[in-house]
Amino acid sequence: MMFKKVFFGSLAAALACGAVAKDVTCVCVYYPHWHRYAKGDEWFSSKWSWSQGEWAFVKDAKPRFAGHKQPLRPYAGFLDESNPADMAKDIALAANAGIGVFLYDYYWYDGKVTQEDALEKGFLGAPNRDRMKFALMWCYHERNDQFRPELGKPRRRLMSLAHTPEEFQGLIAHSVKHYFPRPEYWRLDGKLFFSIYNAPYFTKNHGGDAAKIRAELDAARAQVRAAGLGEVHFNAQNPRSVGQIAFLKDCGFDSVTDYNHNTYILPPKEAYARRQKGQWEVDYADALPHSRARWTEMAKGALPYFPQVTTGWDSTPRCRPDEPYPWKKDEYPYSMTFRNNTPDLFRRHLADAKAFAEQDPKNPGVVYVNGWNEYTEGTYLVPNNFDSDGFLRAVADVFGRRPADEYTYVNPSTKALCTIPAPDRANVAYGPHPKQKVDLFLPKGRKGPFPVFMYIHGGGWSAGAMEDHILAASIRAILDRGVAVVGTGYRYIQEARGDNPNFPVAGCLDDCEHALKFVKAHAAEWNLDVSRIGLAGGSAGACTSLYLALKDDNALGIAALAPVIPQTSMDPRETREWIPNATYGAHAFGYRNFAEWLAHRDERLADIERLSPAALLRRIDPKKAPRIVLQAGTPPKPGELAKDPTHSPVFCVKFKELADARGIPCDFIAGGKKPCFGDALERVADILVKGE
Repeated sequence: MMFKKVFFGSLAAALACGAVAKDVTCVCVYYPHWHRYAKGDEWFSSKWSWSQGEWAFVKDAKPRFAGHKQPLRPYAGFLDESNPADMAKDIALAANAGIGVFLYDYYWYDGKVTQEDALEKGFLGAPNRDRMKFALMWCYHERNDQFRPELGKPRRRLMSLAHTPEEFQGLIAHSVKHYFPRPEYWRLDGKLFFSIYNAPYFTKNHGGDAAKIRAELDAARAQVRAAGLGEVHFNAQNPRSVGQIAFLKDCGFDSVTDYNHNTYILPPKEAYARRQKGQWEVDYADALPHSRARWTEMAKGALPYFPQVTTGWDSTPRCRPDEPYPWKKDEYPYSMTFRNNTPDLFRRHLADAKAFAEQDPKNPGVVYVNGWNEYTEGTYLVPNNFDSDGFLRAVADVFGRRPADEYTYVNPSTKALCTIPAPDRANVAYGPHPKQKVDLFLPKGRKGPFPVFMYIHGGGWSAGAMEDHILAASIRAILDRGVAVVGTGYRYIQEARGDNPNFPVAGCLDDCEHALKFVKAHAAEWNLDVSRIGLAGGSAGACTSLYLALKDDNALGIAALAPVIPQTSMDPRETREWIPNATYGAHAFGYRNFAEWLAHRDERLADIERLSPAALLRRIDPKKAPRIVLQAGTPPKPGELAKDPTHSPVFCVKFKELADARGIPCDFIAGGKKPCFGDALERVADILVKGE
């Protein structure tokens, strides 16, 4: 990579100079603003529904341009980070992905603190807090009201810094009492890590005299030593130049980094020219070379520099909904926005940052990521409705899972965490889109070739994760039977719509078919027996599995399948006859609602019969049909409306009637292991093993 050659040369050369390579820790910014706190109620009680906290801005954010990733919906839900149970979800996901440290934004204004409950009640109360470390970043800036301000108007001052040595020493004393003694507090090279946001502002307001500032840092260090807590590593954020790093070293700082390489990483003239043309969106890829150039430049300084990687930038949720877009002027939060910040691009950038840190003779040992949950600035790693868990998968790919043999993820429909064996091959691309990936899980301690089970997730073709709670309930039992498992990702309808605007679900179906053919093409390499291949899925994934197995007289050669809570008909007329209160399916055909879809049913019959499992079942040669094991809840009583018409067991009852009439082997398991319904998958795994 060119940036390595520009500054570092080879790792061997660095080691020859006496540097000793060390492990690189992924440190991730944590923004603690997702809970109610007293000052928030005081400041915003009558503004923008503050009773919900800043989540209100996430919930009602609106897309401003084509492809804009708004509104965001975290798969784990709108968590209260001051709740230890909610915080435990963040810790479990972050730790498993390889993130070592949450660096908490800390708001300290001469003894007054806000938002501390996220750390003190949430993180430090979480039962799994021992899985990762935390550290503090003093948010050294004046506190202004940047929450949906009027563009061009002065901002209300909420809190002001004192800019005194006493303010700083008070924070250190507070940390000595509350945080530094904690076993969870992070130490870098044995020293307590403490970061100061906007260090140039700190040094300016503390006299701009290196000797005086060093005396302040030394006094802070003396406090810590006196408490028997050892040494402190002071990190300075946002140096303005290489020359300023020398000054920061004279002040007594130990390292430097940047808070976030957002759209302002672009050269000012380039950014201005874009805005003059009305271009307020910036491709993420366009900014990455500038970020790498910043790493190279800052690493020339007198202190170790932690390369910084951003996941994105989008402060539009903090903008007034009634403000016309594009903005009239560049004034935070009315700023430029990243687009196309895909997990794949982030992964490559993160891998570059790790390699950069590894080859730095100063051995910084840290890659700094912004951020975990700064949703209203568009910097987040958490699983969500646009990226699924792609960003966390990227971190895991670069830094490794902990533990290495487990994979923890959020099930979108239940918002619960699932933990399953880690894939033997993860994120294997079968196409160019970030979601066109498969995971491969192989049985342990057995000799192949293995029968293989391909699982297709649900989510209405509009959300979902490659593996979900249905698969989690049975994957260990399937692997123990000697059957391999493939988790399948595919584009959501909103991403595949361009393939066929009038039939947008076609792109989702085609993706799954391509994934299946990809698995078959790699059967020898992966030790799979595709003469014994099964399909399974939940909800929309179940419908897709039926489509793949029944189309063209089972031309794909499926031996058996386990559709769980499936939609077995995608014909609106037939669905309403079966389930009078059904409302699902219009979006698959490009309609806004069921009534509109039903009104256009006859003119769309060709597309409907291409997809609808019931129509395919009526056409397939019974001799070529696969074994089918359906599973759903207990059917309603006669005349009783379905409580969940989208997943009504009536779909299974009616489909089995059609299959029985045609002599096609079809079983229906009513009820079973709730809420996950793993029985059907295990039954089909047995069929695959026996070759029935």
